Amino acid sequence: MRRPFIYALILTASAFCGSQLASQIKVDDANRKLASLGLPAIDKVHQVRSNCHNAYDMLFAENGKGRKPSSEEAGWAAAYEAARGAGKPCPAPPSGLALRADKHVIETEQGMSAVAGYALQQKDPVAMFEAGLAMWNGKFGKSDGNEGYKLISQAADLGDPEATYTKGVLLARGQVDNKVDYKGGLALVEKAANAGHVDAMFSAGNFYMAGLGTPKNPAKAFAWFRKAAERGHIYGTFLAWDMLNEGKGTKKDWNLAYRLGRNLAEDGQVYGAVMAASAMLQSSDPMKHQDEILYWIDYSIRYGNNDVRTQMSTLKPKVVAVFQRASAPPAYRPRTFKACPMKTVCTVNHYSGLQSCTTNKDYWNDCDG
Repeated sequence: MRRPFIYALILTASAFCGSQLASQIKVDDANRKLASLGLPAIDKVHQVRSNCHNAYDMLFAENGKGRKPSSEEAGWAAAYEAARGAGKPCPAPPSGLALRADKHVIETEQGMSAVAGYALQQKDPVAMFEAGLAMWNGKFGKSDGNEGYKLISQAADLGDPEATYTKGVLLARGQVDNKVDYKGGLALVEKAANAGHVDAMFSAGNFYMAGLGTPKNPAKAFAWFRKAAERGHIYGTFLAWDMLNEGKGTKKDWNLAYRLGRNLAEDGQVYGAVMAASAMLQSSDPMKHQDEILYWIDYSIRYGNNDVRTQMSTLKPKVVAVFQRASAPPAYRPRTFKACPMKTVCTVNHYSGLQSCTTNKDYWNDCDG
């Protein structure tokens, strides 16, 4: 990102309450890192990656650490083994095990042996990917990277979204034959995004925003960021908010930008308070929302990291002065809004028929009415 979070609070006179703002609010707009927002790492993984294969390995990994499987988990493991022998798709793991297995990479010999059976005997693309990922990550020897990539590539050819996304990322990073291939990477990332992979949606937006392997296309970038945000991708939400504020790739919509920030703050993401205050300051009538703006500034000071607290504490008295509220009370309250409904989005693996769902607030729609 080219600017710090505070950029949206440096407003022109026409956007706020007259020329006094330009002279009263002066905030450094130098090169700051996004860490000043308290944002999570940009490579935070949002896509759920839990399936019968890494769940089966999880049981052996946990057993090696002294955690015995429950009777339900043991029964499921037997069904998993029986399905492999019968040439059938593996059964969905129990919910608790599936939750623990999210992002787990196969690491035990028993797990690898089982997943190899599904991959070789049934040509199960999910099994191919999990085996390939483990080998690529050196779980079974550093020399297995090339073989791991071959399995990932085969799984991608068979249409597994996780494998398709991973292959695309590896190509774009130049981790395959030491050759950067943005165009090939984008094609695969976008294919995975169209299949419902939330991290691929965010990555596709970055390709179009930066013009990697394709001409720059802010409209396509915003469309992908929005889709990722609608499925709970934090960074996708932030970049969609940024584009809404600028009117880049979409029309300016400060009401929606405010809603994105407010809901992130209410979900525990403190920088959402800064986003909410910024958007409301840029709205058509910020004077109407003085208490609400100051509430979110106070919120960011109270719960933000050191950098956020320092900058927002410096900014607050200047905003108060602009509002001519020098003797204002120390606490402010936002308006009361109806809670946004929850929205569940599901994708189905075309091979196994297993369904993966995520549930997030549907705050893209105007639920404040």
